Amino acid sequence: MANTAHVFTVITILCLPMITIGSLVLLLAALNASMGVRKVYVKILAFTFDYATRIKRNKEIDLEASTTVVDDPPDKEHLVEPITEQSREDVLVDPETSMVTSLTVSNSPSIQETDTMHHQESNELRWRRPQKVTTDETDLDKSTGSNGQGVQFKFDDIVDYTRQGLEAIVDDEVTKRFTSAEEMAVWNLLTRTQQSHELFSLRVSLLWFLGFIVRYFILFPFRLCLFCLAICWMMASALFLRYFTNKTTKLRIGFYVNLVLHRILSRVFSAIITFHNLENRAKRGSICVANHTSPIDVIILSTDNGFSMIGQQHGGFFGLVQRTLSHTAKHIWFERAEAKDRHMVTEKMTEHVSNKENLPILIFPEGTCVNNTSVMMFKKGCFEITEAPIYPVAIKYDNRFGDAFWNSTKHELFQYLILMMTSWAIVVDVYYLKPMQIQQDETSIDFARRVKAAIAKQGGFVDLDWDGGLKRTKPKADFKAEEQRKFYEMLKTE
Repeated sequence: MANTAHVFTVITILCLPMITIGSLVLLLAALNASMGVRKVYVKILAFTFDYATRIKRNKEIDLEASTTVVDDPPDKEHLVEPITEQSREDVLVDPETSMVTSLTVSNSPSIQETDTMHHQESNELRWRRPQKVTTDETDLDKSTGSNGQGVQFKFDDIVDYTRQGLEAIVDDEVTKRFTSAEEMAVWNLLTRTQQSHELFSLRVSLLWFLGFIVRYFILFPFRLCLFCLAICWMMASALFLRYFTNKTTKLRIGFYVNLVLHRILSRVFSAIITFHNLENRAKRGSICVANHTSPIDVIILSTDNGFSMIGQQHGGFFGLVQRTLSHTAKHIWFERAEAKDRHMVTEKMTEHVSNKENLPILIFPEGTCVNNTSVMMFKKGCFEITEAPIYPVAIKYDNRFGDAFWNSTKHELFQYLILMMTSWAIVVDVYYLKPMQIQQDETSIDFARRVKAAIAKQGGFVDLDWDGGLKRTKPKADFKAEEQRKFYEMLKTE
């Protein structure tokens, strides 16, 4: 009996710090307060990152200086054969016959002037169609149609499209939006964001090792405990709310339950969130749209306001979470078959916003995660609803302390959550924009583009018209047809 009491005492002593910290976190989340520990922690991290980066750059400079070999420039007389004007031959293009001829250039001024004129004209011929039309071309244009709508194709018409294709191969503005951002100027001591390991010094390696110990053996266990605390809070709150028969009271209490839940979850990632323009926070009976970078976007926004979620109904653990959250707010879940019925989904959203007591609907119109460098095409579904205003929100992450982008083609959701829990912190700015409504004679597509442009401007993102669905699917036939139509119109104009 005494041994049992000793074991219980030891367990209590070991668990007491965790219980105390968990209670403190729960209290701060309920009061929406902070002790400032995370801000001091991020300042220390920023100083450490700058110090490690300076050491790495000095190492890189020393390495380049030690490997640079200065050779004498080669003798140009042995590389280039002397060329005289008497022996020089230039290739000229005849604009009348498109034939290539060879001319021997002499000292005659007239020949030199002709050479210059032909050289300039050949440069123009490489990029645009010649202005002069021959008799054969005129006859061929007349044969294409008597109404003047005939189209004459020239081989150089495809130059622009060839250039665009080469540019897409060299620097594809779409595909690179679905990968992690490029190497940062300041290294954050995470090997997942650094490739030049050969430039490490002993001091940098020591800092990285200490950071590894802190992230995986101190921060990760603590954050995992906070995650378990959040799950327990969610389950206990759902059981507690079941005893409320008054629906209004139940939803009112559920609003604060959701706020506390997401504030605990934000501490799982050591999130430091700065909200701007709080007067533009989404009101009840409205729609809130935001750019999409990560699944934790919902957690970030829900620490300041309550939202109704909309999405497909799942099974398993996610289905359990959906059913539990349904006790705290009115969410819109639909079956897989209904997801394909856009009209039915729009009706459910319209019915929800018609009640001004319902929480605003949170939607990410891009439909996929983008790496926080751009905003891609918004789906027009929610912009067809004219009964409620649209509240745009721009979410901008600071990648120095952790890359929040979820590359679903590379990491599963569980792997992504582990990466977030083992990152240093998540630092993010949230910008509330003024509410917007569709204007008279404005289509839903144009309205979606206007909202997207406002978010891109506020967040400093690149505004792209490409569909985020290209992440997993091939371009739609409509895109190809539109490009073909533009090409045809160009030929008609010429």
